[in-house]
Amino acid sequence: MPSVGANMNSFKSVLPLVGVVLWLVWVMALLVFRRRPELRVGTTREFVYPVAALLIGLAWLFSTPTSPGTWFLALYMRAAVITGVLLTVVWIISLLRRDAGIMDVAYPMVAAVPVLVLLARRGSWSPHEILVAVLVTLWSLRMSIHIGLRNAKHGKEDGRYAAWRLRFGAHWWWWSFFQVFAMQGVTVWLWSLGLIAAVAAGPQALGWQHVPAVALFAVGFYFQVVGDLQLEHFKKTRTERSQVLDTGLWRLSRHPNYFGEATIWWSFGALGLVHPWGWVALVCPLYVTWFMSAGSATPMQERYLARTKPAYADYMRRVPRFFPWGKP
Repeated sequence: MPSVGANMNSFKSVLPLVGVVLWLVWVMALLVFRRRPELRVGTTREFVYPVAALLIGLAWLFSTPTSPGTWFLALYMRAAVITGVLLTVVWIISLLRRDAGIMDVAYPMVAAVPVLVLLARRGSWSPHEILVAVLVTLWSLRMSIHIGLRNAKHGKEDGRYAAWRLRFGAHWWWWSFFQVFAMQGVTVWLWSLGLIAAVAAGPQALGWQHVPAVALFAVGFYFQVVGDLQLEHFKKTRTERSQVLDTGLWRLSRHPNYFGEATIWWSFGALGLVHPWGWVALVCPLYVTWFMSAGSATPMQERYLARTKPAYADYMRRVPRFFPWGKP
């Protein structure tokens, strides 16, 4: 794109300075805090996110207007800047509210807002671009509203964040920016590679890629929305907190909402296939699926439920863990 070469130098002159300072504080804090076992931070996986951000940033910094992929890298870094600004605002709000749990509400926005801003700046609104905007907005709004209403009912900070706040004490106000907002922001930014590829493809007519994208989104959205509604209804009607939901979608998968989330990210990956390099971005929904099913989300929830609900052990023997077609 002609505009990239014209303003790339000014963009590159400011962003690296801010990025380097934040990156150094993040990594140095991880190195210092890992010496204190009681804080339970500084694992190898936690270093993956700043390292991945560094590698992508260096690739963009040393690219030239004639380098392959320059336009895509410039667009991807613009998405990173939008993400950073958004999460900095959310972090400041969390300090004022003393509630880092608002990151859960912001999480879907981290994927949607950069895409919508980049599309709006272009303003071409082809059928492909409209579909990308509609799908990411529908998913983001539904999830943000659902989580926001759920958190409002509790009336207090989520237990995970409250435990971190207690553990880090006086350091938490600034460390929460990295532990909660930067880490999750980089995570979603990496996951969003397919969405940015869909934006980078530019104005396009609808093609074969949009068929699996819409089909996967419909399946994922159904599992996520219906699973959440069934869980909310169960919580309102159960007679004991120890009861386990094993009807509806919850008899097909122990985590149908997580399965739906992973499927929706596959639909975003399919949208990215419109770009010639979009197939590379399929590694992102593959990682999301691993993260949701085995890496963090499901195992964390399973450990908590197995500890608090005696009947959950029998449920685990009867119902597939993640994929509805899998074995228990």
